[in-house]
Amino acid sequence: MPADSGMAFVLIQHLDPHHESSLVAIIAGYTSMPVHLAEDAMEVHPNQVHVIPPNAIMTIRGGALHLSRPAPPSARRTSIDTFLTSLAEDQGENAIGIILSGFGSDGALGVAAIKEHGGLTLSQAEFDHHAKSGMPRSAAAGGFVDHVLAVEDMPGALMDYRHHRAIYDAAKGPDGIRQDLPSYLAAICTVLHGRLGRDFSQYKSGTLMRRIQRRMHVLQADSVAAYIEQLRTQPHEAEFLFRELLISVTRFFRDAEAFGVLEASIIPGLLTDPHSTEPIRIWVAGCATGEEAYSVAILVREGLTRTGCRRPVQIFATDIDDQAIETARMGLYAGTIAADLSIERLERNFVKEDGNYRVTRDIREMCLFSVHDLVKDPPFSKLDLITCRNLLIYFTPLLQQRVLTTFHYALKPGCHLFLGLSEGVAGQSRLFEPIDKRHRIFQRQETAVRLPAFPLSPAQDRSPATRPAVSRSENDIDRRAARAMARYAPAYLVVDRQHDVLRFSGQTVKYLEPATGVASLNLFTLLHPDLRATVRAALKRAAATGEQVLHDTVSPAAGEEAIRVIVEPLADAGEGDLFVVAFQSVERIQLVQQNTSASDAKAEGQAAAEILNRELQTTRERLRNTTEELEAANEELQSSNEEYLSVNEELQSTNEELETSKEELQSLNEELQTINAELNNRNDSLVRSNSDLANLFDSTAIATLFLDSDLRIRRFTPRLLEIFKLREGDEGRPISDIVSRLSRDGLEHDVRQVLRSLIPVEREVALAGDGTSYLMRVQPYRDLNNVIDGAVVTFIDITERRKHEQARSLLAAIVESSQDAIISFDLDSVVTSWNAGAERLYGYNASTAIGQSMTKLLPGTLPDDWEHLLTRLEAGERIAHFDSTRSGGNGRSVDVSITISPVMEGGGRITGASLVARDVSERKAAERRTALLLSELDHRVKNILAIVSAVVSQTLKTSITPEAFAAKLEGRIKAIAKAHSLLTREGHGEMSLRTMIVTELAPYDRGEGNVEIDCPDVALSPNAGLAMAMAVHELASNAAKYGALSTTTGRLRVKGEIATGPKYSTLTLTWMEIDGPPVQPPTRRGFGTTLIERTLAHELDAEVNREFLEAGLRCTVTVPLTEEIGRIRNAAEAGGLPDDNP
Repeated sequence: MPADSGMAFVLIQHLDPHHESSLVAIIAGYTSMPVHLAEDAMEVHPNQVHVIPPNAIMTIRGGALHLSRPAPPSARRTSIDTFLTSLAEDQGENAIGIILSGFGSDGALGVAAIKEHGGLTLSQAEFDHHAKSGMPRSAAAGGFVDHVLAVEDMPGALMDYRHHRAIYDAAKGPDGIRQDLPSYLAAICTVLHGRLGRDFSQYKSGTLMRRIQRRMHVLQADSVAAYIEQLRTQPHEAEFLFRELLISVTRFFRDAEAFGVLEASIIPGLLTDPHSTEPIRIWVAGCATGEEAYSVAILVREGLTRTGCRRPVQIFATDIDDQAIETARMGLYAGTIAADLSIERLERNFVKEDGNYRVTRDIREMCLFSVHDLVKDPPFSKLDLITCRNLLIYFTPLLQQRVLTTFHYALKPGCHLFLGLSEGVAGQSRLFEPIDKRHRIFQRQETAVRLPAFPLSPAQDRSPATRPAVSRSENDIDRRAARAMARYAPAYLVVDRQHDVLRFSGQTVKYLEPATGVASLNLFTLLHPDLRATVRAALKRAAATGEQVLHDTVSPAAGEEAIRVIVEPLADAGEGDLFVVAFQSVERIQLVQQNTSASDAKAEGQAAAEILNRELQTTRERLRNTTEELEAANEELQSSNEEYLSVNEELQSTNEELETSKEELQSLNEELQTINAELNNRNDSLVRSNSDLANLFDSTAIATLFLDSDLRIRRFTPRLLEIFKLREGDEGRPISDIVSRLSRDGLEHDVRQVLRSLIPVEREVALAGDGTSYLMRVQPYRDLNNVIDGAVVTFIDITERRKHEQARSLLAAIVESSQDAIISFDLDSVVTSWNAGAERLYGYNASTAIGQSMTKLLPGTLPDDWEHLLTRLEAGERIAHFDSTRSGGNGRSVDVSITISPVMEGGGRITGASLVARDVSERKAAERRTALLLSELDHRVKNILAIVSAVVSQTLKTSITPEAFAAKLEGRIKAIAKAHSLLTREGHGEMSLRTMIVTELAPYDRGEGNVEIDCPDVALSPNAGLAMAMAVHELASNAAKYGALSTTTGRLRVKGEIATGPKYSTLTLTWMEIDGPPVQPPTRRGFGTTLIERTLAHELDAEVNREFLEAGLRCTVTVPLTEEIGRIRNAAEAGGLPDDNP
């Protein structure tokens, strides 16, 4: 990210609460922005990074971070959700949530909250390891992620989003809505209705526009018109916007306090009759992904358990979102729901599946999920409880009232409505009475209300795009003109053939006098009694002739005004026979006639007289007809009056019942549709399950037999034909009738034993003849209600497995009995196997070694390039035969020869390595002894040659004649040979120390007192004698070459002393050279020096001290005379040793 992006970044990660985090330092190495460890009340600033500290839960309020410590484990698992939710509430549409790779499902609820508040959500597209993809996958699976991107693409997407947000913000009005959006809202609703059949015209416009605006932000649309074009042309954008408008942010027991009141006050009232078979009916409207419906089901189930009530329960859970309904039906939720549920409820009502939680079957079967449009579809009926939480807040007040009326109709008398904390029944208080106003629980009131017509929203039949564009001024002119013309037009009514009034017009009130009793639109019930006969006669004649009929009369209803009754059939009415009945004032007619000719007064008088005569004649005729009709009908009317009244009441009652039945049928039909949809869904699931089962039976290599409780065959797989002589149609036969190919059957006995004890039986069986082996397992057959209904017998072919097990056992025996250490470890150097040879070689037993790191198990003993060796092993290279020294658990160092080979799985993937270490300590010791022996032999040959040369030289100096020289030389060479023979003998009993010294120095003794030996008689063990002889020989050789024995004037004194101690005596042997040439300390450590010091110190545990004096070498050797080294000889043993007489 650029350092000047204008954004503030907060990093939330699951950190170890017991260790300090180095995350700040790590992040600081990858960005030029300042990186801070978050502190309580720290303000968040742009172009800075804030990192959560370990063992803390962080939220944001008012642009400042707030920490709470310590964090419980359950909270640490949802720390990302907690912060993102607070971010959404605090920053609204300025919030951006990014989910990167991580384990679990933390963050899924947080991005949902951000999307609900109008922010942007992203998630990572690729992952380093499949196990770390849990968080991004959970977030994306909920449908709340706007973009799934690779990490390297996120900075560009964020900067583009910020750029377009700046453009949008400039176009916003004071209410935060783009100023050009309201004028397009109707068009967007029309497109949605046309594409999806969903009507949002009665949703609150502010909410709609904010959601539309957020969708435009995500698509980075330049204008509303451009977005509408995308909405019309892109095949899936209408669906995306539909999902955007239906943000389903919910969780289990949301507003836990309100659910607590529901549990304590309402649920018990549903369980008052535990023996009733009438189902408890609940409707959860707007259930989203089902958490609320399952929460109610859990409460009801707990109530049933407490009271022992066995009433069936039907919970109708509906929502307009089909994807949310599918999620609800599955009942599978992310692991983060554990934060919303108690441990008891979680364990009792959920089953854990791969880190998620699935609702148990008994809870799922209480709920019927269905797609249902609350605005368009009829409701359910005869309900005991309706919960509709946080849905009405999105509706206009008019639609809210209609929905509440629907709820009132659907509920039983006295039953309850449970709304969200931000909702109420304002304006409909006559329908519902608050039971708990704070928690929005209401009770149905007894009020006569009819079910409103569906759809509740009228906009579905009106398309704003097809309405005529009539200006407001033209409408005003028309209305004013109509009111003016009404003052001059006659009053009239339009009636049908049954004389029911269809239309009123003009001032008809002075001609009407409705009869008392039940309201009616019948013309003769409404007319003034004085006009009924005239109008009835006119209608009768008009119906008979099909022509206009005029009657002039005087109406007491109009204040003795002379009026003209006009009845005229309406032609082409299209709705049956219709008639217009008009009442026209005679004065208006006369006024018109007067205005036509003011000079015809006489003719006018005659016309008036003629009118009066016609009226009189008409009146007489009408009176006569009326009298006859009255006399004829009076008795009939009187006799049938009561019958008509009774029938009328019955008809009215029947009509009301029919209306009620119609409403109930609508609700029942909706309920049946819901149940049918659920049954179809379950039927589809059953078909899929049967198909899966059939394919499983055909493809499985496991022979399986299903038996009922009577041991009759219910079903079997094809592989069972290899074991039993079965054929198609044997279903229903007892298993005892079937011939078995097993060498020892006993199946029937095993099945009966399992049915009695309910304990599975498992044993190995074999076919008679070919020796095929099977693992037979018999276990109870349990149905979905956990009722035992037979047994399941499986036969697993283990023939190959037995061969492999035998080979493996043989190999394991070889490995375990091997003297070599055989160790296997994974690519992280963790030991996975440890044989007995490894225990002998390194000193650790298998239980201690397995699971330990090689580097920790053998600290300081692995080669420095161990990591490089692992890299070579991962590449498939074999490390053959390299020598090393290892330290065992007992502190002993051993020489080993090691071979390491990579271990591969069947697919060729290297999963670890095997190390074979062979103890070559004895071989190495023999090699060292051989090398020492060769070095000693070389050195000794050189010394012998030097001694011979010295002896020859000294003999020449002291001999006069050749014969004397030869005699002396021969004697001295024999003495040298005898001493050498003494040194090379090993294991031949004890050695005399004095005899060995005398023998070793004999070649140098000239008989002139140049060699003095004063040594006690000590018997040395063979090893100690050989070591002491080698040291004396080395000292004598050096003296002959460089010291006192190399000159004629030099002398050598060897003195031995015994000191007696409490445990053992100590021999001190002093080698002192006198009058020889000056001796200088050696400039380098030669073989002789090494031989003297190392041999004596190692073999005799002796202390060696050498002093290089002016007169010659002085060497003191102090040897403990233990049982292993030697002892002091007594006088009786003198002459008894083979070495005493050299």
